[in-house]
Amino acid sequence: MGPVHVVIPTHTTRHLDLVLAALARQTQRPDHIIVSCDTDDEAIGAVIKRCCRDFGISAWWLRRAHTGGERLCQVRNNGVRFLVEELDAVRGRVLILDGDMLASDTLVAQHKATAPQTPLTYAYRVNLDEATTGTLDAQRILTGEQTPPLTGPDRAELDRRDRRARRHLLMRRLYIGPAHKPKLLGGHFSCDLDLYLRLNGFDELYQGWGFKDDEFAYRAARTGAGVRIGISEMIAWHLWHPTRQPSVPMRELPTARRFEQRARLPLIAEHGVQNPLDQPALTWTGYE
Repeated sequence: MGPVHVVIPTHTTRHLDLVLAALARQTQRPDHIIVSCDTDDEAIGAVIKRCCRDFGISAWWLRRAHTGGERLCQVRNNGVRFLVEELDAVRGRVLILDGDMLASDTLVAQHKATAPQTPLTYAYRVNLDEATTGTLDAQRILTGEQTPPLTGPDRAELDRRDRRARRHLLMRRLYIGPAHKPKLLGGHFSCDLDLYLRLNGFDELYQGWGFKDDEFAYRAARTGAGVRIGISEMIAWHLWHPTRQPSVPMRELPTARRFEQRARLPLIAEHGVQNPLDQPALTWTGYE
């Protein structure tokens, strides 16, 4: 078992203190926490600085000016490139945890325990509603006074998804199911650093909503990468916020048209950790 490097992609201060408070409670502390931003809003840095001081953790704030559109793939890749080039990481697991995902206390330890033969770990989320999300307080999460609910229906839904993912994985192994199934949830999964780098990370030509996670999963499957299904056991709560999902059907999105060409596109992303799309200069600050 190697180190666990948490990359938190975000563009907003919303919920960030809750996410960092949950990471401060982990039974196994992450080796690195990198908050990788699609904006250089100073308010985000102020939240990270305060949380590191108050919660007893250290974290990096990686940012660049907003480019005018959603570039989540690039923000993820920026975090991993920084991890390798500036923090000298050579091994371990990259745990991607979106800035609206609240980790249960053992989440990092569970991802850390993933066996080497399964470089990808698929997890999921429990959706919290607006009212419940609004009651959460970072300090109370830190002390353990407050834990989000995990209801019977929540547990049943996770179990259902877990069974379906295992079925899809079996079908894939038997060559009777699509290579991009089971469904990868990009907001909560982990990947061996070596595999992430071999794939050159996420394809940065996917911009806007949809299919970027499916495409990464598809390329990983083509390498024969093993998958661990941890949906029912690895608990993270998705904190409510207004949806950014477009109102048009998924099949009409520009990303859908690119995904249709996946078999003809390179296994190694053309623009990723290496050869990223042009972007404003990156800057970073460490807090502890």
